[in-house]
Amino acid sequence: MLTRTYNITWEDFPGNRRIISRLTEQTPFLQRGLFFDIETTGFSAEKNALYLIGCCRFTGRSWQITQWLAGNESPEEQRLVLESFLGQLTPGDLLISYNGSTFDLTFLEKKSRQLSIQENLTSFDHVDLYKDLRPLKNFLHLNDLKLKTVERFLGIFREDTYSGGALIPVFKSYARTHTHAEEETLLLHNYEDIQDLLYILPVLAYKNIFLDGQFIINGSLRIDGETPAIQWTLTGDTPLPVSLPRTSLSLAGLCSLKTPLDAVLETRDGQIFLTLPLIREELKYFYPNYQDYYYLPQEDCAIHKSVAAFVDKKFRRKATAKNCYIKKAGEFLPQPGEKISPAFKIHFDDRLNWFEYCAKQNFSEELHACLQAYLRFFVLGSF
Repeated sequence: MLTRTYNITWEDFPGNRRIISRLTEQTPFLQRGLFFDIETTGFSAEKNALYLIGCCRFTGRSWQITQWLAGNESPEEQRLVLESFLGQLTPGDLLISYNGSTFDLTFLEKKSRQLSIQENLTSFDHVDLYKDLRPLKNFLHLNDLKLKTVERFLGIFREDTYSGGALIPVFKSYARTHTHAEEETLLLHNYEDIQDLLYILPVLAYKNIFLDGQFIINGSLRIDGETPAIQWTLTGDTPLPVSLPRTSLSLAGLCSLKTPLDAVLETRDGQIFLTLPLIREELKYFYPNYQDYYYLPQEDCAIHKSVAAFVDKKFRRKATAKNCYIKKAGEFLPQPGEKISPAFKIHFDDRLNWFEYCAKQNFSEELHACLQAYLRFFVLGSF
């Protein structure tokens, strides 16, 4: 078995090293994480060999990568590789992989049983970056979620030109000849897999902001014109590494207002600009407990029974869910659900609610929840 160790410093990272540095400082799991990746001669742990494992951890000043390469496919060499990796695990480690929950961990567990090696991999917490990025695939306009595809999205390009499958005959040849060129080819592929698990970390900024709501509201800008709107500027804990194309999502199908209603998203210089349409209308607030109200047809509003007792019976009738409302004229912005109260509607059956616009709301928790729902809307396609 061959062991190889390398160190990666901040200076080695590509242009996004500032983002990775901030992610490392602000994301606890990176500081206790053990990145790992395996290479095998096939998908079956029972039939195929485990020939290479690479792992990496943060030492406080740099990242240390260690690789263990088997000399051949014998059980003895596979045992050395696997036991060397397991020996690196310490209590409290967090395993970090790319699609490892589907393949790598399962393969290692089955291979351990085959080789009668005791392991406790299931006792460690595990972050699968592939699963974290899967909801973002369409939003980031990725053709697929292969590691190399994510790398290209971030402007990262490899020296290695092989796929894992293409390396299988290379290893089988290396097991016979042990040439230096084949050794370097095998190690380079695994090294860049591990290295690029670090290099793609900036893409987590999209998950942190759009799905987890880790952003602050810097302020808003009123846009007057044919279609009035309010635009918010949002900044994440870590800036976005790549600007995305301007995107519009129609809200018109969620309500009965017969005018264009679009939420617009733009990203520039690591910041997010979210624009929502502003309407000047008379909207309705529907009381939830309509059984406690009467509807007054002449006034076209509902009043509580305690007050309606003083109204002539011929001018009132029991309220229903659809007519138990009061009206309010003003300027309103659309919201998913009822993040900001009171929530208004145009008609009872509308799926879109509205809140009255007030500049003082710009930094409220309720507005943050509302804007977070919109960011998720752009990623997931629905509220």
